[in-house]
Amino acid sequence: MVTCHGGHVQELSMVQQNLSGTLSPAIGRLRSLRSLSLRQNAISGPIPKTIGRMKLLHVLDLSNNQFSGSIPSTLGSMVNLRYLKLNNNSLSGPVPDSLATARMIFILDISFNNLSGPRPTFRAWNAFLDGNPLLSDINCEGSESGVGTPLYGRSCSESLAFPAVGPEDTRKDDSRVMDKKIMILTVCIALGCSMVAMVAGAVILFRHWRQRQRVFSVAEVQHCREVSLGHLKHYKFKEIRKATDNFNIRNILGEGGYGIVYKGHFPGGTPIAVKRLKDHDSVIGDDQFHTEVEVISLAVHRNLLHLIGFCTANNERILVYPYMPNGTVASKLKEYVNGEPALDWPRRKRIALGASRGLLYLHEQCDPKIIHRDIKASNILLDDYLEAIVADFGLAKLVDHGMSHVVTTVRGTVGRIPPEYFLSGHASEKTDVFCFGLLLIELVTGRETLELHQNEYQKGGILEWAKELLAQNQLSSFADKKLRNNYDSVELEEMVQIALLCTMYSPKHRPRISEVVTMLEEGDGVAEKWEAMKNVEEPNPEDLKYQAIAINYYEDQCSSTELQAVELSGPR
Repeated sequence: MVTCHGGHVQELSMVQQNLSGTLSPAIGRLRSLRSLSLRQNAISGPIPKTIGRMKLLHVLDLSNNQFSGSIPSTLGSMVNLRYLKLNNNSLSGPVPDSLATARMIFILDISFNNLSGPRPTFRAWNAFLDGNPLLSDINCEGSESGVGTPLYGRSCSESLAFPAVGPEDTRKDDSRVMDKKIMILTVCIALGCSMVAMVAGAVILFRHWRQRQRVFSVAEVQHCREVSLGHLKHYKFKEIRKATDNFNIRNILGEGGYGIVYKGHFPGGTPIAVKRLKDHDSVIGDDQFHTEVEVISLAVHRNLLHLIGFCTANNERILVYPYMPNGTVASKLKEYVNGEPALDWPRRKRIALGASRGLLYLHEQCDPKIIHRDIKASNILLDDYLEAIVADFGLAKLVDHGMSHVVTTVRGTVGRIPPEYFLSGHASEKTDVFCFGLLLIELVTGRETLELHQNEYQKGGILEWAKELLAQNQLSSFADKKLRNNYDSVELEEMVQIALLCTMYSPKHRPRISEVVTMLEEGDGVAEKWEAMKNVEEPNPEDLKYQAIAINYYEDQCSSTELQAVELSGPR
């Protein structure tokens, strides 16, 4: 997949494409590239040093290939690089000092190569180096050659040997005394080793904790320290306060369970959106903050919101984003321009496609994959060209590609919780697919899902109602009245069918997001999948009332921030 913007290539992803040969040094000419992923191919030869010229690169994934030679030192000078994976290759030689001291990298994986020499002290947040048998920490003869713990499960400890008890004529009593002494000595040594291991483990955990805190620690001083974390800037609190006019209520763009979003301006007039987290001193608020920074640092795509910077001063948790002048899809669906709806049918189709492409990147092109868990119209922003930008990653989960789902605390938005997630806490890519189906319903009807649920004749059965209207060929009753029938009826029918496919009760019956993108792009496969769905046994409508139960439950628990979602942006 190749993504371009403004005439420049910004993303190049060729994952598992059976590519072979060598990587040309000409790759360094792609100066605007932000993400390069060539994992799981058969590319050999050295890694070109010219990659270091791509100063805007955030993600570099060359894992699971056949690259050989040394790691170019130029990689350590890439100031925006946040995610570097070179694991499972045949790289050799020492780890470059420039890479070891690069503090902007969030994930560094050089495991399972043939690297040698002393192990440096890495400044990356997460460094993976196991599987390099020649990369050593401690010289087994006694002298230290590095810092840290062994990387390949090797141990330099030798077996303890004791001298003979004495000559053959030594008395039996003396022998017993000596045996007892040996036994006591052995026990003491064993206990001592255990204590050393425990202390060493505690030190390692403490160092790891301190390493995390270096970037995201709450400053005890009045203003936060200004540092540069790759492409993310650590702002001073006074800068944020000045930009938002001391968090003036007139600048509020939106508010949700986790925070308030303000509009602001930096010197020079640059508009920004400032998300000030509530409960910043709670575990939930802190997790929300770390998750959002972590996910957005890894995910770089045209249809995903990027983070400008953050601030952690005065017990605050603040995130700074670019300001989106067209607000959210939810707010835009309600607007008129010169008597016409702000979002006509072609724009709604384009929004659906853009949001699906953003999800496709999160699910199938990120490693680890990312589950958003709160896809809805109020979390889809619109840029200057009304392109869809998926935002608000505070509830997102990072999941290994080998895992089908994760079990987690149920969080999300009222009326948008998939059945398997609400009932058992199982979250997967199909959780997002379900929510995306509801987003399509919002684009078709022009109303938020909860609003549709709260109509008495539809409550708990919005999906069944859509099916009935589809079967009766009466979708005009379902379409947004603001459109005044200015839409392609075939396209409308297909979008409703895709929405119903995405919201099937069982996650195994829902399409993958890549299939959804294909259906939205080309219309291919919609009719076939819809016909196949008719033969699938789904729970009867009575069983689908879990949504109504969920709504009532959430209304009773509305004070719980655990069960509310952040609305990144409100009407602007």
